Amino acid sequence: MAELLRANIIAHLTFYRRSRLLIAFLILFVVLTALATVPQFFVDSGVQNFNKLQEIFGTINFFLKVFAAGLGLFIISAHLRSRNLKMVFTKPCPPWIWLGSAFLSAVLVALLLNTVVLGGVTALSLLWHLPVRAGLAFVAADTFVISIGLAAYLMLLATLVHPAIAAILAIIFNADMFYDGFVWARSAAQAGNHNAGLRVLEHMFHFLYLASPILHPFARKTANVYVSVRVMHGEWLYLLYSLGYALALSAFCCLLALSALQRKRHI
Repeated sequence: MAELLRANIIAHLTFYRRSRLLIAFLILFVVLTALATVPQFFVDSGVQNFNKLQEIFGTINFFLKVFAAGLGLFIISAHLRSRNLKMVFTKPCPPWIWLGSAFLSAVLVALLLNTVVLGGVTALSLLWHLPVRAGLAFVAADTFVISIGLAAYLMLLATLVHPAIAAILAIIFNADMFYDGFVWARSAAQAGNHNAGLRVLEHMFHFLYLASPILHPFARKTANVYVSVRVMHGEWLYLLYSLGYALALSAFCCLLALSALQRKRHI
């Protein structure tokens, strides 16, 4: 079983490497990063360099999360569109192994890219004579944890709807939007609006908020780390909590995705 899982992971990694779409995105990623980084080599100011380092790191981490989500979406949608999963599943490869290997391959790529980015940012800190703070490792690890949940969530959406619709759902319909709607409806009700429809909206937004995945559940608790790049002793625990939540969310999404795959005609 372990050998079969390993073979599938290698096949998925090869699939990523041969994808022109993913290569094009990586090239764009490198070009945008270079455009943001090169001007700073001509700035001789510690404060400006620190601010720019934060900006560069934040921009790269955003792309890393988008790329991880894209990997989860791409690996499922590409195989569904090509209709070659029937050939995979009729071989001695259970669907759960194929799906698990697809998820693990996306996680491995995300881990590799986050490690490379952390090394690059650390090198920039040394080059600009800035202190290498533990917050850099914290933010990189937090980005990787978020990437785990994003990859699993987009894999689930890709098994349910068209990839374009899946991307729209992930961008527009999220926990933050539903929470804002819930706060708005409750505030309007507390202000004296007793419309029955408003009450229905309040309960609906509350339910959708609770049901939606929270990809960064401890964002408020760790916001100071992102600003100061310093980590207090107790803040490392939030990283473990986020990892536990991401793993639980990934397991839930993968189980639902597996159920959706098994109901499709290719099985």
